[in-house]
Amino acid sequence: MMARSAVAVRKGEVKVSRLYGWMLRTVLCGLAVWYPFRPSVDTADLVVWSLAAVAFAAGWWDASRVKKQEDLSHQIFPDSN
Repeated sequence: MMARSAVAVRKGEVKVSRLYGWMLRTVLCGLAVWYPFRPSVDTADLVVWSLAAVAFAAGWWDASRVKKQEDLSHQIFPDSN
């Protein structure tokens, strides 16, 4: 969701405050993965953070590509032909 918000801010569709909200949530969740259990960073932390980075990249790609409009008129009005 942070990536989608970043793309929307870049396109001028939403306010920057929405991006800041997602950034804060992401940082807090990333810190929550690390902080409570171990004093140092280990493999599990790196895996979770890597998956978060991959999810960010996938969200950015999905939000930035052009989506074609699907024509559903033949499903809504099947006998019109």
